[in-house]
Amino acid sequence: MPEDLRKVRNRKGMSVNQLASKSGISIATLIQYEKGKQRISPVDLRRLAKALYVNEWDINPRSSPPPPPPSRPPREERPAGATRPSRPQKEPPREKKPPPKPPPARDTQIAHLLTLAARFGTDQAALEAEVGKPLGELTWKEARFWNGHFMRRIAEERPPKQAIDRRRAYLPEGVDGFELAYLQEQQEAGVVLHFTLFDGRTFEGAVVGFSPYQITIREAGGDEITLNKLAIVYYRKAGGVAGGVK
Repeated sequence: MPEDLRKVRNRKGMSVNQLASKSGISIATLIQYEKGKQRISPVDLRRLAKALYVNEWDINPRSSPPPPPPSRPPREERPAGATRPSRPQKEPPREKKPPPKPPPARDTQIAHLLTLAARFGTDQAALEAEVGKPLGELTWKEARFWNGHFMRRIAEERPPKQAIDRRRAYLPEGVDGFELAYLQEQQEAGVVLHFTLFDGRTFEGAVVGFSPYQITIREAGGDEITLNKLAIVYYRKAGGVAGGVK
């Protein structure tokens, strides 16, 4: 039993563009054929049958018009006098959260600041007067600023070195200004250091904190490791010259 061209095309999984390309019939003519507005000519019928891999008698020469699109359901009429539903009230704007408090200064930053200030003969009381607050109330960012301030002064003014600066420490609790300044400088710059331990293990990472007894580094993967300074043979910049504890 012959079928409409549209049904045969859909059954073969072809689009109108594909059928037009294979049959050589224009898209506009195919649309007229499928809508039943025009009878398929014998020449085009042979082309369509060949393109769709069917016999000519399998295609209805005049397709039935496509069914009309489904009509929209009737809109409900609001009875006279009925009030419209009230719109939901907007929620009042949320109060903005106060910005988080900055982290406090590390003990190592305070110790380094005292060491740098001592180069100018400034004790803790005078330093706090210059800073404008007790050192224990400094934030990490403020301590970093003042450390940088004194380091720039040292580079520009070159004050005379104190006796402690000319002695190297032999015990971890005697960390002197040389190592403290070195570690602080590497920490501020984010330099990666290479550590070699007495047991043969090695570690690499950027310094995130240090004390007279320990150095904490952050490895490339993000893990933080705390190394005991008594276990360190030496450390140096990664790929650089050895320095620091020996």
